[in-house]
This record gives sequence, C-alpha cells and structure tokens, in this order.
Amino acid sequence: MSNIQNVIACNLMSYRKKNQLSLDKMSKLTNVSKNMLSQIERGESNPTITTLWKIANGLHLSLSELTTQQQDNVNFIDSTDILPIEDDNVVVYPYFPYDKSRQFEMFKMEIQPGCEKSSEGHHLNSEEFIIVNKGVLTISVNDEVYNIDETQALRFNSDIAHTYQNNTSELITFTATVYYQ
Repeated sequence: MSNIQNVIACNLMSYRKKNQLSLDKMSKLTNVSKNMLSQIERGESNPTITTLWKIANGLHLSLSELTTQQQDNVNFIDSTDILPIEDDNVVVYPYFPYDKSRQFEMFKMEIQPGCEKSSEGHHLNSEEFIIVNKGVLTISVNDEVYNIDETQALRFNSDIAHTYQNNTSELITFTATVYYQ
C-alpha cells in the first residue's frame, strides 16, 4: 500500500467513525459504492481524483482533509514532504491542507499536455483562486472559457462544475486556493 493510500484510508475511517456513519450512509452521501469505500478504508484501492472529489463533496470536506496527514503548526513545507495525488495525467500537491480555522486549502496542480480535469464543483459558496505558474491554463466555468497565462489570475465561484484544460504541448502548473465559507 502506498503512503497516500494509507493516509486516505486513515482519514476516511476516522471521519466515518467520528461521525458515526455506516458505509451505506456514506455511500448515499457521496455517490461512491459501499464496496469502493470499504476498499479505500482498508487501503486496497487507490482512488482517482474524481472519486476523492465525490467523497469530499458528499461529506462536506476539503480534498486535503482526505489526502493529508494531520499535522500541528506547519511553518515550513518542502515539496519532498508532500504526498502527491496522481490521476491519469493530473497531479495535485496539497501544500496547505484545509484548516477549519482558516477555511481554505491551497495546492499546486500539474496537467499534462492535451489533457483536462473536470470538477463537479466544490462546497456551496466556495471560491477558487487560480494563479498560473507555468503555461496557459484554460478554465471553463458557466459556459465561459478563460485562458490564463503566467501573468494572470482568476477567481470564480467554485460550487459549480468547472473544467481545467491544457490545450498546449507543454506541462502546465498552477496554484489553486479554495476558500470555503
């Protein structure tokens, strides 16, 4: 079992037990099968980012609450300390996991050339702030398409479906901050 699988398994099981949820109830909340949730909790499945987003949204958690080891007062983060979440042609690096007292999470995302990643939307009234570090990122929100380069940034209400696209031949990297109200 990879380290990230272990972290997700522990976080999911802890959440379920703390909130006294059965696998059936959790399955209904997340639209993820009971069997898949059980496999994830046992560390027998490496869930996709899409599955993790379904779980996070259904349980009203941030993605990083599922994928990051709980730590006390983090003052310095080295990229070698981060457990990346990999899914097909997308990698997410959760630099600053969700903290209820701050109500945000921040992560770096990499998208391979010619690839895209869709999100069903985050929690109600959430906002996302994007800063492109390298390349030109295309984001579709509310039937509007935005091309953001390294000199630009974008803020949008992220509780609706949106898609991140790399329509170039170069790797794109960007930093995203999701604020939860």
